[in-house]
Amino acid sequence: MQGINLIKSTAAAVISAILVGCSTNPLPLDPVIGDTGQALSEIAIKTDVTHYDLALEVIPNKKRLKGLSKTDFTILAPTRFVELKLDSRFTITAITSQDKPLNFKRNQGVITIDLGEQKAPGSVTSVSVAYEGQPHIAKNAPWDGGFVFSQTESGEPWIATAVQGEGCDLFWPCKDHFADKADSMRIRLTVPNGLSAVSNGVLQTITQLSDNKQQFDWLLSVPASDYNIAINIGPYTRIQTEYTSVNGATVPIEFWSLTQNEQKARELIDNDLRQQVTFFEKMLGPYPWGGEKLGFVETPHLGMEHQTVNAYGKKYVRDPNGYDWLLQHELAHEWFGNLMTHEKLNDAWLHEGFGFYMQPSYSLYKFGDAAYNHSMYKAYLGLKNCAPVVLEGQITSDQAFNSDIYGKGGWTLHTLRWLVGEDVFWQATRELLYGVNNTASLTYPIAPRYRNTDEFISIVNRLTGKDYQWFFDVYLKQAELPELEVTQTPHNITLSWNTASLKGNKFPMPIPVEINGESNTYYPKEGRINIAIQQGDHVVIDPQMKVLRYLPIIDKCSNEESKL
Repeated sequence: MQGINLIKSTAAAVISAILVGCSTNPLPLDPVIGDTGQALSEIAIKTDVTHYDLALEVIPNKKRLKGLSKTDFTILAPTRFVELKLDSRFTITAITSQDKPLNFKRNQGVITIDLGEQKAPGSVTSVSVAYEGQPHIAKNAPWDGGFVFSQTESGEPWIATAVQGEGCDLFWPCKDHFADKADSMRIRLTVPNGLSAVSNGVLQTITQLSDNKQQFDWLLSVPASDYNIAINIGPYTRIQTEYTSVNGATVPIEFWSLTQNEQKARELIDNDLRQQVTFFEKMLGPYPWGGEKLGFVETPHLGMEHQTVNAYGKKYVRDPNGYDWLLQHELAHEWFGNLMTHEKLNDAWLHEGFGFYMQPSYSLYKFGDAAYNHSMYKAYLGLKNCAPVVLEGQITSDQAFNSDIYGKGGWTLHTLRWLVGEDVFWQATRELLYGVNNTASLTYPIAPRYRNTDEFISIVNRLTGKDYQWFFDVYLKQAELPELEVTQTPHNITLSWNTASLKGNKFPMPIPVEINGESNTYYPKEGRINIAIQQGDHVVIDPQMKVLRYLPIIDKCSNEESKL
């Protein structure tokens, strides 16, 4: 999801979004539905979703959906019941299994379905839900998500979904938890003629139906988090090309642009996307979903990392970075978020900190030190430091996606890269993603994996042969930045670290110091660094800002937190 670059909306835009939301969403979102990734219930934990089959008709002029969703479950523990979630504003017209009606109870958005008999572990069952109604309208997508019903400049319907914080249950019955990715999903979208319906995976067929409608049949054959499933409808042109991956495979590229923007989209592919993919594959490894597609679709909202069909709404405007930062950020999430998925919301910085940091890293790769330092300095000025990056306990999406998981997460990686060196940093990153370092020979399909912060720390410790727990405890698990206390006399400088959670020599962070233009790195001994100087020497501590620490150019804690 987009972070620090465009967090703040204007007051007028926010007020407008709220007013639109109030007028089109008479029912408030049930908190159970409006927050994805909550702890699984005793019923939900007994099942594993293996496949979804969603047939959905979108009726643009009525802002209405009519759907039939089939879910295949593998039973993990003895149970008579299965559980799905669906926004309570939808009417359920039937729930069946093998065409036989099932009894069910509905508590707001939670549907408890009685299978009629106890199911044994290892058995498989399928449940179909027929439903219809008007979906929740996003107030400010992608940050405050839901359905986006918009129009092109010529007045044609232009529709999208973005539900990272809220989850899949805003528009189809699902388990709604990133920790249970279905192995595959079929998505059949029916729309009026003249519109295209774009989703995840590979387009199988386009079928002409009666009543001036057509159906787009998509098949996603790799696991994906259910919040990544997306619907995009509009007067699109399908641009198809390809590239050769680092592993030798030919990977399809698809960009679905509004018809009038076809040339702009083609230029974006040739002038930006190809170079960005080359960078990612060089530093990380093969694009994860090369057996499906590398996909983007133009949307009426800013953007979102929908696996194989990333939303792009930046209007093809090149920014001061010298490349399209939105395209790059969403592409980064194909690795950080989609290939490697956080084990729980507490570890969301693994998505967003890495996703953010790949942008200045790309600036360094493409333009050099000045561009990299510019990006990092801007991010430093935006740090909040009011809550830990990695929070403890059960948390909500709103708590997880605070702005510091982007900028402070990225700055943690910046300092780690300097501390452990280029080779170790990028090897640790590749192992986090793929489980191996030598990634160039990996073939499709590439298996996704769940990761947590402690696993990344373990990888770093193993590769360095050192214990860096102190590093991650200070930067990720306390809110306050470490402070470097400086005492200077005409002939000596004494440096010592002050942190909220670690004292004295428990935070052995080295620091570069430049004296009269000559720079050296100094390591604490017994919690202090003593440097002999001559009277009149010009001293600059950490002139390249390699070490994340508090400087008086930012607040120690800024509570003006924007919703991400």
